[in-house]
Amino acid sequence: MTMPPRLNVRPTAALKAHPLWSQTDFEYFRGKGYSNQQILEFWDRDLRLGCQPLNWKPTDAKYQHSLRRITRH
Repeated sequence: MTMPPRLNVRPTAALKAHPLWSQTDFEYFRGKGYSNQQILEFWDRDLRLGCQPLNWKPTDAKYQHSLRRITRH
């Protein structure tokens, strides 16, 4: 089984240090077209609301479907 290609995106140091950091969540947002700054704003808002990090599991069918949809593969 071939995995879809991963997005080629680079997170900033501020994103990687954020309490809500999640590589898969970051890839999802970047795939949707959001900038690093917008992602940071989302995570800051979510942190204030008491949300936990979203850790997609790459083997999860829902994750694979979402990633295929945003990367169009």
